[in-house]
Amino acid sequence: AAAAAQPSPNPRAKPKVKVKPTKKLLRGVGQAIRDWGMIEEGDRLCLGLSGGKDSLSLLHVLLDLQRRAPVNFTLACCTVDPQTPSFDPSPLIPYVEALGVTYHYLGDAIVDRARACMDG
Repeated sequence: AAAAAQPSPNPRAKPKVKVKPTKKLLRGVGQAIRDWGMIEEGDRLCLGLSGGKDSLSLLHVLLDLQRRAPVNFTLACCTVDPQTPSFDPSPLIPYVEALGVTYHYLGDAIVDRARACMDG
């Protein structure tokens, strides 16, 4: 099943959820983006979001950057729910919605499909 959050009408608007990344993290990511020319005017980014600390941290850094950067870019997120009992990313749906970020949530029984392919 797919679900998508409604995007914020203004990407520079403040989200309902307030998370402020550390200055050290913001500085490091900002420097890497500048040094490598990773984001340019009009870019459309889609972040793979697992719900782990790395992807959630990057989401909040990019949201902060989106509000402050001299270039305009859009940001969306995508999660693939593998539909296994050991991993349920569905709590991300209301969280990302509260951030005002477009969210693509895709359910796919990846483990079952992989097992079927491996079994021949």
